[in-house]
Amino acid sequence: MELRHLRYFVAIADSGTMARAAERVFVTQSTLSHQLAQLEKEVGDALFERVGRNLRLSDPGRQLLGYARSVLALIDEGKQAVSQLRALATGSLRVGVIHSFSASLIPVVAAGFVRQFPGVKLQVPELPAVDLEAQVAEGALDLGVAFFPPATDAVLGEHLFDDTLALALPEKHELATHRRVRFSQLTEVPLAMLSQRYRTRRMLDSYFQQAHVSPRVIVEMDSVDALYRIVEQGVAAAFLPARTTRASARVRLVQVTDPKPVRAAGLIWRRSGYRSVAALAFVAELNKVLRRQAG
Repeated sequence: MELRHLRYFVAIADSGTMARAAERVFVTQSTLSHQLAQLEKEVGDALFERVGRNLRLSDPGRQLLGYARSVLALIDEGKQAVSQLRALATGSLRVGVIHSFSASLIPVVAAGFVRQFPGVKLQVPELPAVDLEAQVAEGALDLGVAFFPPATDAVLGEHLFDDTLALALPEKHELATHRRVRFSQLTEVPLAMLSQRYRTRRMLDSYFQQAHVSPRVIVEMDSVDALYRIVEQGVAAAFLPARTTRASARVRLVQVTDPKPVRAAGLIWRRSGYRSVAALAFVAELNKVLRRQAG
């Protein structure tokens, strides 16, 4: 039994006549009849019954049809998989990332991606969320990793994980031995914060306001890594992602409550855009890294 036998059989079953089936698969009626006869000889039964000019599936034919469709579908999926792998041998991918993930999570994901697909040129610009969403909507970016949900309906958001912020404190700070602290306890704590152009800073400001506390911000910086370095120097505390920030000899991480500072992270897709195989491969690597970090 050959694949062409199955393709011709399915074409006849779908078309109902030999003439229409022959047009569909671009062979003559005599060739089609000969191929059907070979298939019927192999299975040992007639697959069709003739009703006037039409052909109707016999009981054995109905049994075989489902299997034939499944086999042909698997072959088509295999061809598509090979084609997609070939597409990952070359090409490019642009993934926009907000600052919160650019220094911690994304480098690990990017490294894993380029190891698997060295022929794909990967570009990962760091952008504010509003610019990232605009560029995804315009098609300038294939994908974005930012906060969820997105701020605009021009893009689609896909939830990834909840990102809790911890308070990173210098080792000698009086609160560094605590397991958790409340926002109301941070009145006199010198803080290094992101500037107010960032959504995370605006969220934290609202939490301080809820706790009726005026934060003592002594330095503003536009880099999560720089905030960590400031804490290492012992001059200020900083809110940093608990998932990717590690305590050290000079930095202690403390949970914050009342309220608990949590941001949802997600993928940002173009609403009416094709999701390339390279973008999907990047997302698969991202999810693999997230599972590893969570475990």
